[in-house]
Amino acid sequence: MFDAMQQDLQELGLERPLGSLVKGDPLACLPETPIGQAFESMDRTGLGSVVVVNTFLVPVGILTRYDLIRRVILPKRDLSTPIAEVMTTGVKVAAAHMTVMEAMLLMASHGIRHLPVIESGRLRGVVSESDLMAYQRQSLRSLSASVSKADDVGSLASIQTDVRRLAARLLSDGLSATAVARLVSHLNDATTRRVIELVSGKHSQSLQQVRWCWLALGSEGREEQTIATDQDNALIFESTGDPGMESKELHESLMAFSVDVNQGLADAGFPLCKGGVMARYPKWCRSQSEWRAVLLDWFKRPTPEKILDAHIFFDFRALAGEAQLAESLRDWLTQEVRAQPVFLRELAQDAMRSRVGELPRPVFFTALARWFRKQGLRGDWLSPAHLDIKRDATAPVVAWTRVLSLVRGVSATSTDGRLQGLEAEGTLQRSEAQALREAFDLAQRYRLRAQLTGTDKPNELALDPLSLHEVDQLTHALDVLANLKGAVSLDLRLT
Repeated sequence: MFDAMQQDLQELGLERPLGSLVKGDPLACLPETPIGQAFESMDRTGLGSVVVVNTFLVPVGILTRYDLIRRVILPKRDLSTPIAEVMTTGVKVAAAHMTVMEAMLLMASHGIRHLPVIESGRLRGVVSESDLMAYQRQSLRSLSASVSKADDVGSLASIQTDVRRLAARLLSDGLSATAVARLVSHLNDATTRRVIELVSGKHSQSLQQVRWCWLALGSEGREEQTIATDQDNALIFESTGDPGMESKELHESLMAFSVDVNQGLADAGFPLCKGGVMARYPKWCRSQSEWRAVLLDWFKRPTPEKILDAHIFFDFRALAGEAQLAESLRDWLTQEVRAQPVFLRELAQDAMRSRVGELPRPVFFTALARWFRKQGLRGDWLSPAHLDIKRDATAPVVAWTRVLSLVRGVSATSTDGRLQGLEAEGTLQRSEAQALREAFDLAQRYRLRAQLTGTDKPNELALDPLSLHEVDQLTHALDVLANLKGAVSLDLRLT
């Protein structure tokens, strides 16, 4: 079946292989090359960078026009200086088969303008930010740079307007909702990291006593964040000294740090979670050993509250600090939970209480209901005027996909990634996975559209403004998504 996300990306050139953007031979030199010779080559070719390679054409560094003033002119370097002494080491590279969108995210994450492209481990060429961003006037990197350079939380709040505007434009340009949500999550990640940087100086003494990692939960953890969103986060830490020193005072100091981060995020435009799912509370601020003990308690004694907490926590993703702490917990969870059939059954039964909504077929009923409403008569008995696109479409699928992934040992956290993982390990046929990804993306698109209207009900989709063709597409998508419930029931032998 046709994959909507891939079509959207291909139409904008974002799904094409990065290697297809490489133009001509790359400008490269060996580490011992004098910088004067490298400058002459850059001037002759008009290129903005030179990649430094070893004798096997493996990139070991890069020098760009932006480096010249700081590394060559101001230090008054002699033109005979080997380029190895002034180049940027630890250079980020991208494989030729990487998509343009993945390259955009890589460049935005690391604030780089030139990206060496490799194939079979050897340099093939270089793409620049202008190569990747030609389709849009406002680059993703420029917003990322604005976030990273923000001097205060107030500046971060004003940037959120630009993020909303960018999301609206990309969605109207035809970019898939899955891709837009991922881009929004990327920018929100950057905002959270900057808030942490701004407040961490105040807590440097307590932070030096521990290894810590800030965790994104919920939609941010799944990289599915939409426009209207609040905070869901947690903290995991490990004492750098005696493990037994994870004292009450240390917990309190880390929660004080978390309070400032949570408040900073609120001031930056991310409301405090009404359900209290934030690292500022003891329940969500724990050491590595404490988190494992809590998860084992959930496994052995599942209650409705623990099941709800599990649904929230299991989408966690490292966002700032030492990612290895989160990765270690994820590896442990992926293995341990598969040995907990009672818990998995309880989790699945809770997820199965959700259902995907239905719209009437054929669309004649929708047309007739609209006519009734225009006459001032009730028409919802024929076809509804609104649909809660989160409750009746995306949320059930997120929950069902999470359960199947835990059962099958798929460690991905995004719904799209989980569907791909379930296809790879054989739970879903390729056609099933593609149909589900397409349908989920369509539901996310309508959810984003609803939120961009700025109403006080951000997940409520008005159906009457849609064309009958769009209603028919949405009806089909809901039918496809509803089928996933049967896969969960069959896999866990639920009745």
